[in-house]
Amino acid sequence: MTISALPDAAPAPTPWTGRGSILAFGVELNVVRVCLLEEVGGVHRVAAWHTLPRRKEASLAATAAELCRHIGGRIGRVLFDEETGAPFLHSDDAVRYPPLEHVTVAASPRPHVRVWIAGLSPTQSMAAAYEALSSSPAHVIGYTVYGADLSTTQLTDALLTTAPDMLVIVGGFDDADPATHRALVDLSRAFGLALSRLAPAQRPAVVYAGNRWAAPHVAEAVQSAGGGSVEAVVNVQPAPGVVQKTALAQACTFHYWRLSRRTAGFRELSRWVTPPGHITSQESVFAQLVRAWMELHKLDELHGLYCAPLWWQHVWATRGQPGVQVRFVEPQTRPPTLDDWPSLQLVSGEWPTALWPQPDLYWWDRSGMAPMVAAVGQSAPHAMLQTLRTDLLPFFAPDADPNK
Repeated sequence: MTISALPDAAPAPTPWTGRGSILAFGVELNVVRVCLLEEVGGVHRVAAWHTLPRRKEASLAATAAELCRHIGGRIGRVLFDEETGAPFLHSDDAVRYPPLEHVTVAASPRPHVRVWIAGLSPTQSMAAAYEALSSSPAHVIGYTVYGADLSTTQLTDALLTTAPDMLVIVGGFDDADPATHRALVDLSRAFGLALSRLAPAQRPAVVYAGNRWAAPHVAEAVQSAGGGSVEAVVNVQPAPGVVQKTALAQACTFHYWRLSRRTAGFRELSRWVTPPGHITSQESVFAQLVRAWMELHKLDELHGLYCAPLWWQHVWATRGQPGVQVRFVEPQTRPPTLDDWPSLQLVSGEWPTALWPQPDLYWWDRSGMAPMVAAVGQSAPHAMLQTLRTDLLPFFAPDADPNK
């Protein structure tokens, strides 16, 4: 970068050390945020931050670049390299113009996956599918129950009107008897014909999560009818009273990520991330944060909540159990499915005290920036931990040690 090309009106550069400087971006549905983490007295802190609304005419990368210029101008520091079109990572004069050490991105740039469920029984496999999808970034917009009056024309009209991103077909316990496959094959063929009437760009992804023995026949029925390919995952209800949520939830999560990558400027933003980090979603990194926070503070369990604009993400981590439990709900709601969850102890965003009273011991990130800062842990875990403890997730308790 040619420093002499900076405008004469730019503030005089401050002699920053630049050691450990980290730029963390967070992309949400309506806004893009950035915060600069700096080492102050041996501890990383939030040195500056700013938020800009997303505009339809501007890509994510363009808005992120504007954020860099804004903060850089405010603090008198070069944060964006105009020649490379990326954050300022290399400098010929590191004393006067210190480069950044790391850049991280946590991005959830679009609404949840719009899902249409098709199945044989609304009280069995379809209910199991709905439960599984509540653990993923999904928005169920409609459903079809198999019956003799199934109409391809009506299915086509419904798909055109609602424009789902994903069609989930479920039904049947795992049974090798061909007689148990017929209804599933008929249902899948009807949807295959309906999909064939849509333009390729209008067709949702098709995921099958029913009787595993029927999977190849379901895929053939959809494909032979012109409906495209089918992704088969583990049956959500392989036996009475048994629900397997993980595979369908993961399929929806992966599809959300595929759709997110189509957002203008997403790929460019992902190239800004410095190794060993990679771009990740706000929800994924928040789930990891809750798990790590539980282990760090030697808790038996921890219930965390991330308040996103269009959904709330509840995360329950339990010592000795792999992974976490995740539940997405509508904002300002507390469904009965959360009644057996422990008290809420960690919140990123506004604490919903009317629904979840604050316990004696808790951590609260009022800014909502904890997920994007948690992404820093991929590259600089100590900087992430210091920033969260010091600035974003203070510990609230009577006579408590905040560094516990």
